[in-house]
Amino acid sequence: MNQQHAREAEKVRQAWGRVTRWLERHAPRSAAALGEPAGPKMISEAEGRLGVSFPQQMWTWLLTHNGVRRKEDHFGGSSEARANCFLPSGWHLLSVEEIVAVYEWRTSMAAMQPSPHPTPECLGWHRNWIPFAVESDWLYGRFVDASTGVLGSWSDGDLNELGTHDDLAEYFHDLADEMRLYGKVEDGELAW
Repeated sequence: MNQQHAREAEKVRQAWGRVTRWLERHAPRSAAALGEPAGPKMISEAEGRLGVSFPQQMWTWLLTHNGVRRKEDHFGGSSEARANCFLPSGWHLLSVEEIVAVYEWRTSMAAMQPSPHPTPECLGWHRNWIPFAVESDWLYGRFVDASTGVLGSWSDGDLNELGTHDDLAEYFHDLADEMRLYGKVEDGELAW
């Protein structure tokens, strides 16, 4: 690992560590929903399938926790589903498998309904965008631009928002701050 990659990895480890420590101390059921580490082969295979390389910060995060564990029926309102959806607005972090599924779904939707305006704000999807968090039906979500590491978001029927965070580490630092300031715990789960 070169020095730049090592610095990027350390930045996201520190930021993600703040999130997981808060969850472990205050919302243990939400902490228990974090997935086991993804394997390097799993991430490499996902990159090959999508034809895009994940930024170092995404690799480091996924090697720590592969998103959250979820039941197949993630549209239900079970307590387990709530524990897994601990991001603001009830969103959840994606596993490698879900990253591939959401990416392919967004790509196919963009192909079926091409944007008449090729600006990034109006695109249905761009091949360099890697999703990492969504709400339950995937119509709203967050992505990392693989070419820059900058984050953005998409929403159904609205323009894409680009540059929401400089990188994944900044997003996780902001999330940790929001959890500390605004997070409520109900039955061991983070609620907003």
